[in-house]
Amino acid sequence: MNFLHIESPVMKKLGVMADLLILNLVTLVCCLPIVTAGAAFTAMHYVLLKIVRGEEGYVIKTFFRAFRENFLQGTILWIIMAAVYAALFVDWRILRMQGDEFPVFMNVLLLAAVLIIYMISLYVFPILSRYQNTVPGTIKAALTMSVVGTIRTLGSAVVYPIPYVILFFAGYPIVPIILCFCFTGPGFFRAKMYDGLFRTYETVAAGAAGETKEIDMSDADAAEDASDEVSSESGSSEFDSNGPETGLLPDSGDSGSEDA
Repeated sequence: MNFLHIESPVMKKLGVMADLLILNLVTLVCCLPIVTAGAAFTAMHYVLLKIVRGEEGYVIKTFFRAFRENFLQGTILWIIMAAVYAALFVDWRILRMQGDEFPVFMNVLLLAAVLIIYMISLYVFPILSRYQNTVPGTIKAALTMSVVGTIRTLGSAVVYPIPYVILFFAGYPIVPIILCFCFTGPGFFRAKMYDGLFRTYETVAAGAAGETKEIDMSDADAAEDASDEVSSESGSSEFDSNGPETGLLPDSGDSGSEDA
């Protein structure tokens, strides 16, 4: 086999790496104003899921279209998440300064709150990139998916900080590589994990017989029942479905000019 052929596995993997590099740099630039980071992460996850599903086209064009369409909700969610993390950090500093004066259960509650917010933050922007929902509904859906997909959540939680752990131990020499893949590197593997969950809900929504079954993503019980129902029918939580997206729908150029 000619490894330099455009359809060879080697060239395809190099193409994915090039897309991840471009996507990471664009995301990094769009995060620089800080307040736009939420919309940038949402657009990044929209493109990442397309790459994972083999639907990638023009990375930059797709990114900025998703960035524009999700700017308002992405910014609101980013501000909410940042404010919550800031409040938890202040609480942690207060506990540190007070020493042993605070009871142990206060430390336990703070740790539990941090874990819950971290779990939500793993899913909130991927869900926003894929589904239409209100801001509270998106947060509830993120919490639901983090609980239903516990194994994937643990995997995502471990993968997410890897670039920063490497940077901590390797130091400045590794900075150029980290800057190239700090967001899209772990994001790509996270997309592979949450793609299975998304396919589950989309398959249920499409219906086994082509009938649409509405799933309230903010309803934990309904979502978990839907997941169990599809798993029992198909014997797997992974699905190859072309069910309709209920969020950022591809425009006329998504399946045409972008994939050309």
